[in-house]
Amino acid sequence: MRVGIVTTSYPRWRGDAAGSFVAGHAAYLRGTGATVEIVAAGAPDVDPAWDAAEGVRRIAAPPGLFYAGGAPEAIGRGVGGAAGFAARLGAAVVARAPRWDAVAAHWLAPSSWAAVPTRGPLLAIAHGGDVHLLAARGLLRSTLRALAVRGARLACVAAPLRDAVIAARPAAAASTIVQPMGVDDATIAAVVAARAVRPAQPHVTIAVLARLVPIKGVDVALWALASLPPRFRMVVAGDGPERARLTTLARELGVEDRVAWRGWLDAPARDRVLVDADVVAVPSIVTPDGRHEGTPLAALEALACGVPVVATATGGLAALATCGAQLVGPRDPRALAAAIARAATMPLAPVSALAWPAVGARLDEHWRRQVRS
Repeated sequence: MRVGIVTTSYPRWRGDAAGSFVAGHAAYLRGTGATVEIVAAGAPDVDPAWDAAEGVRRIAAPPGLFYAGGAPEAIGRGVGGAAGFAARLGAAVVARAPRWDAVAAHWLAPSSWAAVPTRGPLLAIAHGGDVHLLAARGLLRSTLRALAVRGARLACVAAPLRDAVIAARPAAAASTIVQPMGVDDATIAAVVAARAVRPAQPHVTIAVLARLVPIKGVDVALWALASLPPRFRMVVAGDGPERARLTTLARELGVEDRVAWRGWLDAPARDRVLVDADVVAVPSIVTPDGRHEGTPLAALEALACGVPVVATATGGLAALATCGAQLVGPRDPRALAAAIARAATMPLAPVSALAWPAVGARLDEHWRRQVRS
């Protein structure tokens, strides 16, 4: 069968972290024997050879809308051109959809809009910022109505997102599941093997793998570090509009020399951060406008690889206690610091249920089973 994937972000080169979970979904589908074609937002630094190998068709996008810290944040900062991109994405999908047997749309807006005119089973995946943005613009109910008329199935990466969907359209309960995205099997195997032989370290390394935007709560992690002994160090893998404010805060807190700002990292470099980490901190917050996290891939990757995770009990993170994550309340740096100190001494077994074979099978059962041979 032929499956179309409609998305905004997709890796621009082999190893790019942007949209890596969408590439993971595509790889899983190919592993089931499907031919996969991807329609995604373009960027100036795309590797044409990578796109050709992956079957990606890029659609011109405004600079700064995608691949630059998150589309909802970009729209909030006034980056324009989203409507024009949505129209171009829709036209590209309509042109290619007749040869697809099933469609998966990552992000309700604009990807699921573009996928509505297609045929065959449609899976619309809500990742978090898309639901919040649609609700804030008064478009969530109409989007869900259009998907219902199309006969789409929905997957939300966190239970609070499903709650928001059902609150907007109660009838969506029957067609909507909660399913976080998966982690690549090869990544898990490589990180687990490398962690098994890594030498003892004199410091405790806290890893924060996140876009530097307010919802990620990286400032809370810095406050937590300031209350921990000097042997605790932090590696921040990610970048974004909060970088200058956060580096200034680290200096003011007196932890500047204990924080390594790594910026954007490709997949191998991010994997190395997981190998070296004693704890992964995910200190996400609920923003003043009510937005909360979905289920960040960084937390899933760490748990899948057996790296202890300390996270705040907000959004989809709250469900990760069943996978071994330690949870604390949001915006509480002292509680975060205490949990980090505990987690650093507590080994964690890799969580196989978070790998793509298990996740993909659950999505297929919800969506693709009608057309699987």
